Amino acid sequence: MTVTHSKKYLLIVGLLLLTGILAGLGIWYKMFRVAAQPAWINANARNSFLYGSVDAEKSAGIPYWIWLTLPRIFPEYLPGPGGYASLGFSWEETLEMPVGFSKRTVGYVRVAGNCALCHAYSTSNGPDAAPTVFAAGPGHTAEVQRLLAFYKQCAQDPRFNADNLLDEISMATKLSVADKLIYRYILIPKTRERFLQSDIVIVDSALWQHSQNPRSGTIFRKHLQDLETGLKGQEKDQLDMYLKTLR
Repeated sequence: MTVTHSKKYLLIVGLLLLTGILAGLGIWYKMFRVAAQPAWINANARNSFLYGSVDAEKSAGIPYWIWLTLPRIFPEYLPGPGGYASLGFSWEETLEMPVGFSKRTVGYVRVAGNCALCHAYSTSNGPDAAPTVFAAGPGHTAEVQRLLAFYKQCAQDPRFNADNLLDEISMATKLSVADKLIYRYILIPKTRERFLQSDIVIVDSALWQHSQNPRSGTIFRKHLQDLETGLKGQEKDQLDMYLKTLR
C-alpha cells in the first residue's frame, strides 16, 4: 500500500468514525437525553407532588404531542367534553398540565403519571368559578382505569396513524423535519403498539401497583408524608385525614 493510499484509507476511516460519533450523539440527544423539569415544579413540596416526575417517563411515558392530540381526535371515547378533565382529573388555572401528569424531556418531551394522578382531587365552586384543587385526600375522583381504556380504544381505531396524528399536531406546533420523521416512523407506531399490547401505560409498574393498593409502596407513602410538611390549612387537614385511612 502506497503512502497516498494509506492517507486515503486513514481519512476514510476517520470520516466514518466521526460520522458514527455524530450519529450516536444525535440519537442520544433526540431519544435519551434527560433534561430537568422547570424550577417552579420543585420549588415546593406541593408543586413537586402535583406535577413532578417520579421517573415513570422512561418506561411508561407517552410522547407529549400524541398525549395532547388524542382527546381532540377521539373525543367519542371520552365520557364527555373537556378532554382529560372529563375523566375527573383536576386542573389548576393558568397551568398547562392537569394535576397528576408530569411533563419531562427524556430525549423527546414525554408525559407520565405521578402520585397525584390517584391522590389529588378537586371540589366545585360553581359553574363560573375555578374548582379548588387538593393535593391529596379521601375524595379523589380521577378515573385511571377509564383513562387506560381510552388509550386502548384510540389505538384500536384505524384513525390512529401517522398522517392523522401529525395533521392534528401541526395545528398545535411546528415540528422540525427530524422530529416529524421520528414521530412518523418511531413514536407514533411504537405508542400505538404499546397501547394495544399493554394494560399499563402512562404509569410504570410500581406506580400501578401502588394505585391498586395505596397502602403498599413505602416510597410513595413517603411522598405523601413529605407533602404533609408543605401544606397548610384545609388542604393539610384533608391530607391528614387521608393518611389516617392508610395506617
